[in-house]
Amino acid sequence: MKVFRNDINQIRSGWKIGIVFSSFYITILMISSIFTIIYSVIAMVNNSEFVSDQISNTDYIQEQFSGMTHFPAVFLQLMQCMAMIFFIVLFWRVLDGRKLKDIGLTNIKSSSKDLCIGLLIGAISFTIVAIVLLTTKSVELANDFNKPKFSLVLIIQLIIFIFVGFNEELFRGYCMTVLKQTKKSWIPIIVSSVIFALMHSMNAGISLLAYINLFLFGISMGYLFMKTKNIWMCIGYHITWNYFQGDVFGFLVSGNVTDSIYAIRTISPNLINGGSFGPEGGLVVTILLVITIFIIYRFLPSRKA
Repeated sequence: MKVFRNDINQIRSGWKIGIVFSSFYITILMISSIFTIIYSVIAMVNNSEFVSDQISNTDYIQEQFSGMTHFPAVFLQLMQCMAMIFFIVLFWRVLDGRKLKDIGLTNIKSSSKDLCIGLLIGAISFTIVAIVLLTTKSVELANDFNKPKFSLVLIIQLIIFIFVGFNEELFRGYCMTVLKQTKKSWIPIIVSSVIFALMHSMNAGISLLAYINLFLFGISMGYLFMKTKNIWMCIGYHITWNYFQGDVFGFLVSGNVTDSIYAIRTISPNLINGGSFGPEGGLVVTILLVITIFIIYRFLPSRKA
């Protein structure tokens, strides 16, 4: 029995995905550790009181590395995205020797319409979620609708969400493409969706329903990729889904806190609003994703490769 290669001498798809993810994880672990040590030392030098008050020092460092509003957290999130993109491109070219368009990264000029459609649908989709949560009194606006709050941080977070949407959908395109080596057609979309859900295991507030919703989100994006034959519509959807969820309406984004135009107050954490994970851990998103999957599967025509 061949362990590393299949019957036609290809490196098995599981090994390819494992090599990419392991390389990414080890690299980010090293970068995070080194950066955290350096930043902690600089913080202690600039704040002499931290030397004698370790509790304040620890609280400060934890705050700086949480959410998406402080430089250290932003830096590491961008490093994570760039590292994942780097290893996907590297190993796709090395292990398969194929072009990036084969994992869905087609020319942006020819696929700009797909990107724009994805951006629009992602924004509309989460706006529907927000309206349902607000009208059912599961959450409420903490600031007046006529008094939105704008800041430079919103632009920085948009850049982060662009990188997050790009790198996560590129990874999905990679996983689904290498998994096509298997003979069963359902494996790529199911396995890539499971991997996508598990990648969020360290997020604050993760729950069983959150895992289910992340899996369903993976299924919807997987079908979208299969139908359109590129990842640009998925990238657009992912970007505005996250951005409208966090920066526009002020919800938690998979457990992450962001600055926002509007602020949301959760009246009572429950299965409807998703509690400490945000709407992606709630039933409203579950229902919307099931409907989205049905619409994509039933009504979106499949393009020729």
